[in-house]
Amino acid sequence: MKKVGFIGLGTMGLPMTKHLVEAGFETYVVSRSRGPIEQALSFGAFEAKTPRDLMETVDIVMTCLPTPQTIIDVYEGEDGLIAGATEGKIIIDHSTVNRETNLHVSRLLAAKKAHFLDAPISGGPMGAQAGALTIMCGGESQVFEIAKPVMQAFGEYIVLVGPTGSGTVVKLLNNMLIGVHQAALAECYVMAEKAGVDPAIAYDLIKRSAGFSKSMDWSVDAILDRSFEARFSINLLHKDIRLALELADQVEMPLDLVALGERKVAEAKEKFGDQDVCAIVRPLEEKTRTFLKRK
Repeated sequence: MKKVGFIGLGTMGLPMTKHLVEAGFETYVVSRSRGPIEQALSFGAFEAKTPRDLMETVDIVMTCLPTPQTIIDVYEGEDGLIAGATEGKIIIDHSTVNRETNLHVSRLLAAKKAHFLDAPISGGPMGAQAGALTIMCGGESQVFEIAKPVMQAFGEYIVLVGPTGSGTVVKLLNNMLIGVHQAALAECYVMAEKAGVDPAIAYDLIKRSAGFSKSMDWSVDAILDRSFEARFSINLLHKDIRLALELADQVEMPLDLVALGERKVAEAKEKFGDQDVCAIVRPLEEKTRTFLKRK
């Protein structure tokens, strides 16, 4: 499996593609935007004309796309990935979508004797750049074992969770917690400020205490430095929480706290959707007229 392909050259996909090239894989890419293609070509990737052309050229294709609809757009149709799939080929989807999309694509590929893994990723752009992503996979164990050495080019912790869709379930669990954590942290930081405590000092102490979560490391410096450029946008987080709530309805699981977190994320999305998830604090700052900054 030396020829691989990648579609979705965003803040995650582009560094992942670079790691594939550096690991010695003959790597082909497709993108609607010329800029990412040029960057990929500059570090040694090759360009394919269409998703179908890409699928016909390589052994394994990886995708990292924003929504279920973009998966359908890239996978289906005359020039889509599935049209180019043949027996033994593998598609690994690193997107955060839903189980229905995973199962739908898997069935279409199985009809052509090709294979599918849902393999959502966690670690953010920093993890992608460092080649240290966590990858949670769903699919057949034999396919996972074939694909794992490819994913090791950019993944540090790679686990087969269970059958198709299982990796997606774990990723939705993770991201619904991000929404709840960021909403709670917004209240934590603003309350510290209003009570006369430097939020940076509160963070330093809580980091060494039982209330700590990784979301604090993600958010506090960006908030205090007023740096809200999206590493993971509020728009994408809201999409993921909505998918988690849809899954909860399917399995008849009440998610009261997650539903409240979704409302807080939706409130922030109205004005700050393109900004980083830590900007969830901004509506609360405006409501309380308490604006955080580094002392």
